[in-house]
Amino acid sequence: MTRRIATHLRLSAVLAEQDYVLSRKQALRFGLTRGAIDDRLSSRAWQAILPSVYMVGPGAPSRRQMLIAALLFAGQDAAIDDVDACQFHGVRAAIVDPSAIRVVVPEGNTARSRGFVEVRRSTVPFTVVRTDRVRYLEPAAAVIAATRRLTSDRAVLALVSDAVQRRVVSFEQLMRAHVQGPPRHAKRADAALAQVGAGVRSVPEGDFRQLAQASTLLPPLLYNRVLRLPDKRLISPDALAVDAGLVHETNGRKAHRRDDLFEDMQERHDAMTEAGLIALHSSPRRIWLRGREVIAQFERVYSRNAGRGLPPGVELLPENESIAV
Repeated sequence: MTRRIATHLRLSAVLAEQDYVLSRKQALRFGLTRGAIDDRLSSRAWQAILPSVYMVGPGAPSRRQMLIAALLFAGQDAAIDDVDACQFHGVRAAIVDPSAIRVVVPEGNTARSRGFVEVRRSTVPFTVVRTDRVRYLEPAAAVIAATRRLTSDRAVLALVSDAVQRRVVSFEQLMRAHVQGPPRHAKRADAALAQVGAGVRSVPEGDFRQLAQASTLLPPLLYNRVLRLPDKRLISPDALAVDAGLVHETNGRKAHRRDDLFEDMQERHDAMTEAGLIALHSSPRRIWLRGREVIAQFERVYSRNAGRGLPPGVELLPENESIAV
């Protein structure tokens, strides 16, 4: 009787720690017999949600229960991969597939994709971030893993730029993970990282940069470089033609998160105008649907002001400068 109570207490503790999900190996290790496990399954007190992985109770598993089950299925050296890891680290552009959990395992791990678990093998050692219940792949490798699977250039740029904009990872960390990642399906990440390396921090900004690069009139623009205004406030315009003191701003509330010390669009515009900068504004929709009109307007204003330079008192800070938030 004492042994049965001790077994029950140990098993109850494990179940509580794992959101009432456990593996067959754990159940056997804590004293349950194969018959006892089968009885629980046949009575539907437990349900098998993956091979040799059970959930206590009826109903569909929660997302976290699916994550725990996937790790129990894939082994102690596995980690949650791809968009679930991205979301955990704070990348909001990562869109989770409710029907799938993706895990990464070392090359020697024998787990195979089954049920809702998709297993990816990594030939490169990877770093794991642990919580009380779940192990996640480190953020840069998780972002790059997701880019290999996405089929849209814009979706890849959205993911990569959001990770950098939110300071989840640095551009250098992403580049390292990209180089170490598999070469297959790497072209979209190549393009996205080129955009982010140039200073782009959102998909609409990337759309504008492509328009500007196609222009035969415009010089290379600077993207999200920090300016110090005469009143000492800092601002990082989306795009800047230095020799004309000309700015382009992408005015989308959802497009990207500003790092500036003052955030209101009108206040930004007024501050730039007061400092002598010329600021043009476009919505993400206008850039996407009427890009030729957007860049033609920017070209006309640039032509009238080329050579005047930045207004007096406006200072372009070094490339590695950022705005602390």
